[in-house]
Amino acid sequence: MTATMERSQWATEPFVLASDEEFARLRQWLIASRYTEADIVAAAGVESTYAFPQPGVERQSFRDPSDKQTLLVQLFLDGARLPWEVVRGTLGAEEYALLDRFGLLQPAVNDAGLCVAPIALYPVEGVYIASDRLGGLETIGEAPPADLVYSALTPQTHRFIELMPRWRCSDYLELCSGTGVAALIAAKTFADRAWAIDITERSTRFADFNRRLNGLANFVALEGNLYEPVRGRTFDLITAHPPYVASATTEMVFRDAGEDGEQVSRAAIAGLPEYLRPGGQFYCDCMMTDRTGRKLEHRVRDMLGAAESEFDVFIGQASVGDPIEQYVPALVQGRSTPELFLQRAEAFKRLEISAFVSTIMLVQRRATSRPVITKRRIVTGATTAEDFQWMMRYSVRAAEEGDSEQALFDARPRLLPRTEWRTRLMPSGGTWRPTFSQLVTYSPFAIEADCPPWMPTLLAWCDGATTVRELLTRLRAEGLVGEDGTDQEFATLIRRLADAPFIEIESCPLPDATAMRASGAASVV
Repeated sequence: MTATMERSQWATEPFVLASDEEFARLRQWLIASRYTEADIVAAAGVESTYAFPQPGVERQSFRDPSDKQTLLVQLFLDGARLPWEVVRGTLGAEEYALLDRFGLLQPAVNDAGLCVAPIALYPVEGVYIASDRLGGLETIGEAPPADLVYSALTPQTHRFIELMPRWRCSDYLELCSGTGVAALIAAKTFADRAWAIDITERSTRFADFNRRLNGLANFVALEGNLYEPVRGRTFDLITAHPPYVASATTEMVFRDAGEDGEQVSRAAIAGLPEYLRPGGQFYCDCMMTDRTGRKLEHRVRDMLGAAESEFDVFIGQASVGDPIEQYVPALVQGRSTPELFLQRAEAFKRLEISAFVSTIMLVQRRATSRPVITKRRIVTGATTAEDFQWMMRYSVRAAEEGDSEQALFDARPRLLPRTEWRTRLMPSGGTWRPTFSQLVTYSPFAIEADCPPWMPTLLAWCDGATTVRELLTRLRAEGLVGEDGTDQEFATLIRRLADAPFIEIESCPLPDATAMRASGAASVV
């Protein structure tokens, strides 16, 4: 991928690198000034920095810049332009000198009498992150420069971080890293060593600044195209939040990814046979495509090449959109041109793109000889990172058991409390006759499945104490299923119910999300 750097210019350097001792002083001063996530969100009355009110939103706190915490919020989160006398009056001489030493206080481009921070700097998930701001950039020219360092406070990055695997590992790699936020969290909390790679020099500089500000000796920021800087190494966990906007030209490096939006994602997936260890996982949050006659989950297998039989592929579908309709708002709002719109439409038709899929992908390299898994599920607001890990564990166990009835018939399934039964009844011969019956769940994944009218009776008997064999015997005794139904057919039915999941098998229980996060992570299979 070639970066195009011809849009605008930054007004100043984003920061100045200093000694490790000075970085430690800055970190400790930020903490002492109550510029931590816990202190900020408590004052703002929100759950996390991700939910922090953006500039222009009415809020009761952070109005008086004579308070140090408020001054830092206004400068580094809001991007406010403040009179120099206010900044100097709030900060002590040593504090002002410390920020000035790092180049974090600059004259505003449009008014040198005002002080502005050239970058955003904020705490999130236990680490400090420096990035470019969401708005109000200090640039010379109207359009943002092509090498803009994407903020970690966007909803897109929030989802990427929220659903990221966090199991204990030796070597972690973040591709298309930008600020390096995922690798920084990994290095601090669950990875022995973490690498962050980005194609732009600016992002690499930001990631290294963040490493030093957080005092992480087990973190390395490298500049290069995807895996090139770590050629010869392998990793337990690889993550990516790559560019995925369909664009024939690269105007913004963090955003644009070829005419189908898959240019970077395809290359990252293609590299997994060389860089992902057996038992390791690749996690990616991006936009990809279904094609005519070929769904995304099977296309990912194509991207893996000759080694695809070594990998499990799980696609979490957040949304599906018409390839043309999603670009209509940009055309209507004047952010695109009719010519560009038609070019995209022609490209999508030529490439046989049937849908754009907002994707949370988990690809796992098998560690033992067994059938591999290919699945797709619809994620909801209730889906967690632990749910993805559970789906992998359960699917691997099911693949290992194969067609064996014995293990499944000895299991004691339990009805999940989030399962719904929907039915429609119509009057018939003086009674009510069911004409529609459906099982529904929205957690951990969303699924709706038609079912026979006797299915709720079966599910009510799934109490965690009754075996599958006993359930089948009882169904037959009650006359709810015929004697001609085979054991294998019933085993297949139970497996489908557990796969949804509408029931839970005790050998692979669903996670308690709160407990899992507190303990660190799920384990990889």
